[in-house]
Amino acid sequence: MLSIYEAQKIMLNYTTSTIKTEIIPIENGLDRVLALDIKATFDMPRFDNSAMDGYGIKFEDVGDKVKLKNRELAGDKSFSIQKGETIKIMTGAKVDKSIEAVVPIEFVKVKDDFIYLPKDVKFKANIRLQGEEFKKGDILIYKGEILNSSKIALIASLGITHIKVFKKPTILVIPTGNEIKNHYETIDEFSHFNSSSLYFKMEKLADVTILDVVGDKIEEIEKYIDNSYDLIITTGGVSKGDADFTNEAFKKKGYKIEFSWIDIKPGKPFSFGILKNDNSYNIACLLTGNPLASLFNYQIFVKPIIRKLAGCKEYYIDYIELFTINNLKRKAGRDEVIPITISDKGVKLSNKRGSGMISVVSKSDGVIIIDKTIWEIGKNQKVKFIDFQKWSDKFKEFISE
Repeated sequence: MLSIYEAQKIMLNYTTSTIKTEIIPIENGLDRVLALDIKATFDMPRFDNSAMDGYGIKFEDVGDKVKLKNRELAGDKSFSIQKGETIKIMTGAKVDKSIEAVVPIEFVKVKDDFIYLPKDVKFKANIRLQGEEFKKGDILIYKGEILNSSKIALIASLGITHIKVFKKPTILVIPTGNEIKNHYETIDEFSHFNSSSLYFKMEKLADVTILDVVGDKIEEIEKYIDNSYDLIITTGGVSKGDADFTNEAFKKKGYKIEFSWIDIKPGKPFSFGILKNDNSYNIACLLTGNPLASLFNYQIFVKPIIRKLAGCKEYYIDYIELFTINNLKRKAGRDEVIPITISDKGVKLSNKRGSGMISVVSKSDGVIIIDKTIWEIGKNQKVKFIDFQKWSDKFKEFISE
């Protein structure tokens, strides 16, 4: 049986990052992956400007009185001064090279046309220098980064209207099980609603297609295996029960099942299939039908390969070290995923983590994964918190020992 790290390595080795790109308006850029570095089109600030509403002065006039010469608003032409002179200057207004500091309005005294300056003024105080934030040509957002609203606002500030992004990978989800019904259907006492597929549908980095529930027959499952997709995900039918036919269906379609068990709890039944296709592989992740196990497996094993498929430069799980506020005893023997909640005091470990549970995920902030040899986590113990929002471009050991 493979370890978590071994399974991840195999899956990522068979996953090829996309090279397909498209040009889109920045308004459509949310959650898209950049295919080209974004470089500064000019210095920022573009010119020296005032950081405050105040008075532009010569440094040698500090502590003296100076005569008010003019007033300058943001967008006005700049004015020069000489010793003994000042201009009233507003935030964002261009600062002439003759001005050596800006004194905020509230720190001066005004009498007629004269301004009385304080003594404690620093050279270049309250002047934002040209290029102090970034220089023209600096890389501001790197290829492989996922765009959020802040990054899109930055791109807009550069006067860029369109960007090159990677095309989203396509995912086919095949839910299986005679006992599974869609959430909008009526169920009897022996049936269950399909929750996992809708969770997968929320994936922002890919275009996800969900089929209607397929019955527990090899021929039925085989019929819906479509190799035109970048990734196929199935739920159900990967254990050793009488109605578990998913692995066999994929074998009949030419897939090689690289592994079918992972040393993890919950979620031990997990198969990964590959089909050679020119210079790359069709890949399939065959997940258990148990909701909690399925969602954990998706985050730990499937999400990294989706990120790699999508062109992300960061697709390895990352973590933050935090301390526990309660203790937890468990049966050692397998690496175990523990849902946790976070407070200002630390990490609280959940006792509810059965593979068939679903409400646990909605109430947790993330997970820790406990090493197979550990049978107890103590209070105030340092653990590696994983929220699946923080990712790295390098592999890190994320299991808490």
